[in-house]
Amino acid sequence: MKRVILRVVAMLLTFALGVTVTWLILWREVEEPDPPCKVELVSPEALVNRIESIASITPITPVATVPAPAATPKPHFILDYDPEMFNPYGMYYIMGPKPKEFASFDSFEVVLIGLADDPGYISVFTNSEKYNSDSTSAVFAFVTERRLAFATAPTVNSKVEYRFEGEFLRTDFDAVAGRNKAVLRGTLTRSKNGRKLVESTVTFRMEHHGC
Repeated sequence: MKRVILRVVAMLLTFALGVTVTWLILWREVEEPDPPCKVELVSPEALVNRIESIASITPITPVATVPAPAATPKPHFILDYDPEMFNPYGMYYIMGPKPKEFASFDSFEVVLIGLADDPGYISVFTNSEKYNSDSTSAVFAFVTERRLAFATAPTVNSKVEYRFEGEFLRTDFDAVAGRNKAVLRGTLTRSKNGRKLVESTVTFRMEHHGC
């Protein structure tokens, strides 16, 4: 019986000692303040060296750039006339039956402004069974009170070029516009890839826009 009592007393003492030690440890951890944070000054040179070392290790992937589209060259027009006395502005149509080699040719339009940065334009329009409508504009033109000559870029669809060289038969455009009067006569040429396909002498009548 004594041995049992001694064992119980020993167990109680051991438990009490453990609780006491644990309480003292926790109390010290709560009571003791955390050490203050240390702020370490870094020199700018060291920071730059660090950035350079990171950049040398991590390659920078270049961003792909889309090339800008090539600029369309401005047409080269030579205009030699008095705009107050001469204005060939309008639509020009072949008179009479069209030559069979130019069955698809519809008309050309003349709009001349004469400014250095905006000379105007001359546009050719065609119609065919394959291409309901097709067009192109002159890249070169020479215009005086007597002569009209131009050469175009390839048309949008059929990729053919037109060239015309002729002379004005009259210059009273307001009086003859829309009256089926011959205004212009010359040689009309159609080419493709620099090779002449057909050529014919034609006469044009004139109409003002909207008439």
